[in-house]
Amino acid sequence: MFKSIAAIAMVGLASVANAYPEVDRVHELLNWPQLTFGLYSGYLPVNNSSKQLHYMGVMSQRDQANDPVIIWFNGGPGCSSMLGFLQEHGPVVLDDGATEFKQNPYSWNREANMFYIESPAGVGYSVCPDQSECNFDDDNSADDNLQAVLTLLQKFPELQHNDLYLAGESYAGIYVPKLAERIDAYLTDNENRTDVYKPNFKGFMVGNGVTDWRYDTVPAFIEMSVWHGLIKRDLYDRLMQCDFSYFGVNPTFNLSAECNQAFEDFNTQTQELNVYDVYGQCYIGNQSQTFQQYESFRQTGFLQSGLEEPSYKKYFTAADYTPFLNRNFAGKKSLKESPPCVFGDPIIAYLNNPQVKSQLNIYENSTSWDLCSMINYNSGLNGSVDIYPKLKGKYRMLKYSGDTDGAVPTLGTLKWINDLNWNITEQYRPYYVYKNDGFRVVAGFTESREGNFTFASIHGTGHMAPQWKRQETYHLIFSFINGQAP
Repeated sequence: MFKSIAAIAMVGLASVANAYPEVDRVHELLNWPQLTFGLYSGYLPVNNSSKQLHYMGVMSQRDQANDPVIIWFNGGPGCSSMLGFLQEHGPVVLDDGATEFKQNPYSWNREANMFYIESPAGVGYSVCPDQSECNFDDDNSADDNLQAVLTLLQKFPELQHNDLYLAGESYAGIYVPKLAERIDAYLTDNENRTDVYKPNFKGFMVGNGVTDWRYDTVPAFIEMSVWHGLIKRDLYDRLMQCDFSYFGVNPTFNLSAECNQAFEDFNTQTQELNVYDVYGQCYIGNQSQTFQQYESFRQTGFLQSGLEEPSYKKYFTAADYTPFLNRNFAGKKSLKESPPCVFGDPIIAYLNNPQVKSQLNIYENSTSWDLCSMINYNSGLNGSVDIYPKLKGKYRMLKYSGDTDGAVPTLGTLKWINDLNWNITEQYRPYYVYKNDGFRVVAGFTESREGNFTFASIHGTGHMAPQWKRQETYHLIFSFINGQAP
């Protein structure tokens, strides 16, 4: 693998004098204000394959030549990083339930050159024409992402020596550390070569990311549910007689009849909660239609709207937006009747608009864009927790967590962090932001550990913290990058 990767990097080293890729430049976008910074959209071919990963690039509004490069990945597996661009921390965003864009005062490109890669191939605008190449796992997707990162920086030679950070959320809790491990191995293998480009890799940031299947998702959600008063103690005690570690990822996992019943009772109790923010809302119709509507949605992929041939989904359930939860709850009544909690209509309609696709330089033969795509992906049992000790002290690592998330709860994250047994260098404490009215509010809680590791919660929000708490997340991210305490 590294021989072909090195060849890519050698080409990149030779092209430093070139400018940004004019062929990928986006000159205007439908319903966007006039652009005052560089915006790019194009493709990154994966060596020796038909796969091509789509990327978006948005240059810093401050100091492009010196500001860091951040490369962002959404999760799934199978969800598009355009969600990060258009809903979370891009310069122009769509809020939940909104149909019109608004400018984002907390866009990450205020202080960084931002790139968004849709991965693996077949997700979003990324293409995988040869289906025999489209079987993915945690390792080969990381290999493709390494090629994509090196090819991307070849396209932007002026940024090749800027500080580089990786970032992502949800299943990117595996994508990002796996890619960081690949970059570390690449740098080590080419340490003494002067003819190969070596990125100035500084670290990574992961939000509400799956990391350790022993604790994340179901085990942590059960524990979270009792402490938040979502289930009673007697049900919790029944559940604690069972071992839900690796539930949904281990193909040999099996529950006793008693544990199956306890879990079914748990599902029944929590099935209409928004698993991404247990205090948030879902898009639930009137009582007489609810369950029939959910069942139709799960069977057909579309809510009943009177259209004979609906062209895209309007709402997304947990089974669509986080497929690892689909595995966890497969075959359970509660999944079929889970409420749609993610509103996808406006962004899907926008990114399938032919004018927008043309403005974004999207291949004419690309498939329709969707929030999340059904891809052939096998998750490893080890997650990414074993990577942290390998990278300890080499790179800076931030793990942040919206504390009302039920999909990847904060409680599970804290458990695997404690299992690392790294000494605490800064005690757990609150950190703050100041709102427009001048009042100081608690943004979350943070602690630091040896090995350049920082944990921070983002208080009062869930799985998509950069979307729902933009100011707090922005403050945390750039305090971390700038080496400051939040």
